[in-house]
Amino acid sequence: MLVIGDGPAGCAAAIVAADAGCEVMLLGRGMSLAAPECVSSNALSLLKLLAPSIITQPDTWLDADSGFTRGRAVVRSRLDDGLRIAVKKAGVNYACTRLNPMLPRIENGRIVGVGFGTAERRARIVIDATGINGCLRRGLALGESVDSAPIWLRRGFASGGLPQSDAFWQIAQDGWLWLRPTSTQIIWTSLSARWCKPIALRPGISAIGTVWQQCSRWRHLDQAAGPGYFVCGDAAGYLDPASGDGLRFAIESGIRAATLAADVLKHPGRSSLAAALYCDWALQEYLVMKVALQQVYSRANLDIWCSQHDNMTTVPNRRIAS
Repeated sequence: MLVIGDGPAGCAAAIVAADAGCEVMLLGRGMSLAAPECVSSNALSLLKLLAPSIITQPDTWLDADSGFTRGRAVVRSRLDDGLRIAVKKAGVNYACTRLNPMLPRIENGRIVGVGFGTAERRARIVIDATGINGCLRRGLALGESVDSAPIWLRRGFASGGLPQSDAFWQIAQDGWLWLRPTSTQIIWTSLSARWCKPIALRPGISAIGTVWQQCSRWRHLDQAAGPGYFVCGDAAGYLDPASGDGLRFAIESGIRAATLAADVLKHPGRSSLAAALYCDWALQEYLVMKVALQQVYSRANLDIWCSQHDNMTTVPNRRIAS
C-alpha cells in the first residue's frame, strides 16, 4: 500500500494499515506549518487511540490537559512531527520527497502507483492525503463540487488581554474572528469574505510573529474512492475552521480509508463495495457540517456562497511576516 501525504490524514492511514499487517510506504515532505491550531475533543479521542504518546508530550501542546472537554491548542508542526514518529514506530517505510509534480500510474483503468520525475512507486492501493492541493484530484481530473466563493483565512499568535478566560468568537457580515488564550499567549484565526478587508483583532490585542494566510473554498470530491485509490483529509473535502472538525475528519478519514484498503488487499472482490462505502461516508460527513455552517453563517448574514461571477482563481498558501 502506498500513502502520499504525511499530515494527520496520511499518518493515520499509514499507522492503521501497518497495524493491520500491510506493507506500507508513506511519501511526504516532512514539513508542516508552525501555525497554532485547536484540536477538538473528538480529534483528541482519536489521537489517544492512534498515537497515545502524543497526548502526554507537553512540548506539543500550548495549554494544559483539560480532560478533552474543550479541546486543546497545539502547534501544528509539533503535532505532525509526533505523528511521523508514531508512523516509524509502526514499521512504516517512510520517505521524505517532493510530492509535486506527481502523476498517477494507471493500468487497465486502475491506479497502480504514482510517478514523480524519473522515479516511480507502485502499489495495489494508493491513499491520497495530500491536502487541498489534491494529487489524485489533479492527476485523474476527478470531479469535485465547489460550494463557496474564495475565502481568506489568517491565523497566528497574539499578545494582550481577553475579558474572559475562555475562547472569544465574533461573526459578522464580512467574516469572523476566533481568539483563545493559552498558557502563555493568545492564538487566533479569522475568516474574511473579501480579500481587501481582513478581520481586525480586538482592541488591546496585537498579532505577534508570523501570520499564516491561505485562500481556499469549501469543496469536496464527487468520488473520494475508486479503482485502486482512496482520498482522505482535506484532499477529499474541505470546510473552513469554523466547523471545528477539520483534524477530526482528517484523522478519521485516514483510519477509515486504511481499514477498507487493508480489507480490499485481503479480499480483492470487495473493492467496489469498499469504494462505495467510503465515498458515501465522506460525502455525508461533508454535507452534515456544510449545512450546519450554512445555518450559522446565514443567521449572521455572512455570504460566502458561489455565484456565476466568482473568480475561480485562488492564491497559494503563504506566510506573511507581521
